[in-house]
Formats: sequence, structure tokens, C-alpha cells
Amino acid sequence: MVNMSRPWDLLFPPESIYKRRSSFDVGTNQVFGLVYAGDVVIAAYVIAMRDRDSCLMDVRCTEGAGNDWPDHMMDHWEQVATASDATTMTGPVGAFPFLTDGVSLEDATQVKSIHIPTYPHIIVDSFVRRGYVHAWSGTIWGRGESVANPPTDEPPRQPGVRVGTWMNVVSTARKLERVLSASFSTLPWHRGSGATLGALARGYFAVCTPSLVLLGEAQAETVGAVLMYRDMTQIPKTVHSWPRIIQETWLWFAALRSKSVHVSVIGLLPKARNSRTGAALFAATKDVLSRADHVTTSWIRDDNRPSRMMAMRVGLEPIQQRTVFRKVISTISNN
Repeated sequence: MVNMSRPWDLLFPPESIYKRRSSFDVGTNQVFGLVYAGDVVIAAYVIAMRDRDSCLMDVRCTEGAGNDWPDHMMDHWEQVATASDATTMTGPVGAFPFLTDGVSLEDATQVKSIHIPTYPHIIVDSFVRRGYVHAWSGTIWGRGESVANPPTDEPPRQPGVRVGTWMNVVSTARKLERVLSASFSTLPWHRGSGATLGALARGYFAVCTPSLVLLGEAQAETVGAVLMYRDMTQIPKTVHSWPRIIQETWLWFAALRSKSVHVSVIGLLPKARNSRTGAALFAATKDVLSRADHVTTSWIRDDNRPSRMMAMRVGLEPIQQRTVFRKVISTISNN
């Protein structure tokens, strides 16, 4: 499967996400599919149930796989959904929210980020042709170059904002997980973190810098958080063929030199929204991003207005629009 690897596989290789008893919650009734051309595997995909929704979790193909493999995948997926008594089919939705869902409808330039998977564009045509419709959309925000005249001194500490350090990394991670879970649980479309704190920590350790974790605190309570990581605009293809331990070592040293930042997730408790603490957290985030040569975000759903406003306030622009498709299962048997 080396020739199907993508940059984010270095952080979360498929075997660690989709294996049995994995700490990543991708759903139930997991199905792993392979598409062959003769004896050669040209595509792979993962299906899982979430409640009564059959979800396409992951899909990838080799270079030069051709144009027919998505139809074979979709035929099998619809059979699996029917056998699982699903009421809807949705995808691609990703293993968990920290990796971008959806596919781009246009052949736009690929977003250069280790954190964002790029799905083969050819599957969009298969979705549309089979009657799948728009379920929700989101935007990847970012900035492709450094800001003019970035400050050279250290950013001032904002009142009410705590910056992570290696000395307090454990307590920072625990507070981060609690406030983000509490914040996202207020959103109607949130399904949970999708992975345990330990699984995320292990996956992101190679690109983690505690100073990129910001906590907003008011009256000795953590009410907001911003989680950022080191990013890279490209990874040599040969890295994917190396043993895992060498991959992680290479990623560690590459991340140390990187001046790119990925804004993974931002969360504020409802009572902290439109507060001085929230404003201070945004200001501290803007200070960090002003020192980065390249910035990307995980996608922001169109119905998440606070996150969109935050992206604009820190000077980011839309890079790419992503769409998740859905089909009601009862319509499948009528085709």
C-alpha cells in the first residue's frame, strides 16, 4: 500500500486508525475494501456505520488507476449499506474531525499541508452521477506566504491566555481535551472527538510544539483553547517507503525546522464567547500566525460562524471548499 500513501499517513498510518480495538472511533461494522486490476491493488477504501448512517471513512488510489474503480467501490458500498440496514450513506467523512472531511468539487490546486488528506477527484463524478447530494460543506482557510514585516521580538503575553510549555505539557493536554470536548459538544453536528487523548498525542507528537497550544483562562477555569501544530508543505515520496521509526525520526527533525503552522481546532465554551478571554485568545493566536511563513487550517463547516469569523480576524483567506455527499438508502434500490 506504499504507493497509496499520503502526507498525513506519517502522522496517522491507516493500520493505527482502522485496526481492531483501535483507540480511534471510526464507527461500527467496519469494512475494508480493495479494488483490483488483475492481480494488482489499485484502490482501497474503508466503510463504517455511525448510528444508521453508512459512512465512507477513507478512500485512496494509485497513480494511473484509471476511471472505472470508483464505480466498483460505490457498488460495493451500497451493497454493504443495504445489508447493514442503513438509512443514509455519507462521505467521505474522515476518521475524526481533526482530519479534513469532504472532497473538492473543482480541480483546484491541492492544499499543501501534512494534516489534510486529498481525496481523488474522480470520486466526485461518481457521487453526482448516482444521485448523492450535498450534505454539508466546509472551507480550508490559510495563508500561503509570510506576512509583511513580521515582528522579530517575542509576542506579548495576553492577559488570561496560558501558553503551553514542555514543563506543563501533560496538564495542558488534559485541559485542552476537556475544554475542546465541552466546546464542541454544544454544536449540533458534533459526534465526539473520534479518538482518545493518548491516540492523538502519539500521532501528533512528532510535530507538536507545546508553545503552539494556547489556553484561555478566566477565574481559574479554562474556558477556551487553540490547538496548533507544525506543518509541512511537502514530503518526499521516498519517506513513505521507510520503516515507521525512521519516518517518525525524519518527521521530528523536519518539523523542528518548519516555519509553517496548522491550526487544528479552536474551541470556546458558550459563556466565553464574545468575552475578553475569547478576544485575548484570538489576539494570541494572531501573534503566533504572524510569525509563520505558511498557515493552513482544518476545514471549518459553513454553519460554524464563530470559527469562520476567527479565521478572518487572524487574516486568513479561503483556500479550498470541501463538500460531503449523502444519499437516502431507500433511493438506492430504485436506481
